[in-house]
Amino acid sequence: MVLIPLKCLHCESIDVRKFGMSSTGKQRYECKSCKKTFQSNYTYNACEPKIRSEIYFQTINGSGVRAVARNLGIAKDTVISTLRSFDSSLWYVNHSYLERIKRDNVVIEIVSATEVEMDEMWSFVHDKSQQYWLWWAIDHNTGEPLAFHFGTRKHKNLDELLKLLQHFGITKVYADDNLAYGSRIDDDCLVTGKRYTQKIERKHLSLRTWCSRLVRKGIRFSKRHDMHRIVVALIINFWFFGRVLA
Repeated sequence: MVLIPLKCLHCESIDVRKFGMSSTGKQRYECKSCKKTFQSNYTYNACEPKIRSEIYFQTINGSGVRAVARNLGIAKDTVISTLRSFDSSLWYVNHSYLERIKRDNVVIEIVSATEVEMDEMWSFVHDKSQQYWLWWAIDHNTGEPLAFHFGTRKHKNLDELLKLLQHFGITKVYADDNLAYGSRIDDDCLVTGKRYTQKIERKHLSLRTWCSRLVRKGIRFSKRHDMHRIVVALIINFWFFGRVLA
């Protein structure tokens, strides 16, 4: 007879012991290394320790809530509640960019020659009458996203984006002909025209490719504003900010 050691589902250690019975009558185990409990098999797939990571990686690779639920054999409400649990960990400013500035011994408040491209990208929630815009900015020279904000196309949402960018020491802004930029940014700092915003327009294409909720024509769209914001922010955090949250 061959004995196969039982591995911890969290850290894969084989140093485990029995730890009572579950409410469904199944044997529970405790890992002596990470001190976490688990079962060798689960009645409901969503109880498995690695299901959170599966939901996360399928989402940032473009799968919708129902597609993730079908692939993993779990309820769509479980997928939605898991995605909402990431909300408190999301960045809306590229703090890694600021940390690199600190490592170069540059004081953030006096950073000079920071040129950015700003633009807004249209999408909708529930139906096309409920427009939802992504306002964001990228470094003009490197194309690295710096910060983003969700809202309507009203000028106050540009104000929120500018607040997020206040530590970057912006000296030049390249944008389109949206009147919001001219009303909020000094003329000597603002340059308008599509020829200067090609990098951020290319980012729009990447986002629409990675996130089906942003496609203009399709069957995948968000029904709630908070889910739209969380999913798009997760994708920006992973693909542009380099952050893995699960």
